[in-house]
Amino acid sequence: MNTSTFRFLSLTLLSLVVVGVSCTGDAPPNPCTGVQIDIVYATTPAIGASNNGSITVFNPAGDSVSYKLNNGAFQSTALFNNLAPGNYVLTVRNNRGCLDTAQISIVNYGPKYAQVKQIVAGYCGPCHLNAGNSGNKNFDTDASIVSGWDRIQVRCVNGTPTFMPQGGQLTTLDKQRISDWVMAGHRISD
Repeated sequence: MNTSTFRFLSLTLLSLVVVGVSCTGDAPPNPCTGVQIDIVYATTPAIGASNNGSITVFNPAGDSVSYKLNNGAFQSTALFNNLAPGNYVLTVRNNRGCLDTAQISIVNYGPKYAQVKQIVAGYCGPCHLNAGNSGNKNFDTDASIVSGWDRIQVRCVNGTPTFMPQGGQLTTLDKQRISDWVMAGHRISD
């Protein structure tokens, strides 16, 4: 080995030692240690065979926060549109570069069920929504709407023993939407 090659290797090794180790010999602290990102989001279902579901992230928000779904690129907007039904991994990156994830599902509603769910959301609260349990019926979940299909039909369409919602009957069109869903099989997929 000649002298010039030896000097080059010595300088390279010295450079690696200086760059790779801090003055105290400790690695720099990780800015993400102990950081937990509180991810708050809402979803809208995909309806029918369309890719029309969405995810909106409410927290964290701000100019220095970015978001991505699955293995996609990070983006500055907190809205993901045109999503197919399925499972997604939402990754959020804050201003320090810290990452956190949330597992999110976009459900697939049939078009008839989507209309019934909208009717329930518009007419049945506060008696039967948001933990309301009037008449021992709560319709906060899809499962509770599906399992209560007969009660919805009897009270809202047939008016037995009295019509619901209180204060007036549904429109003829809304009654027909409920009947169509019931006749199709009263499932989420209908």
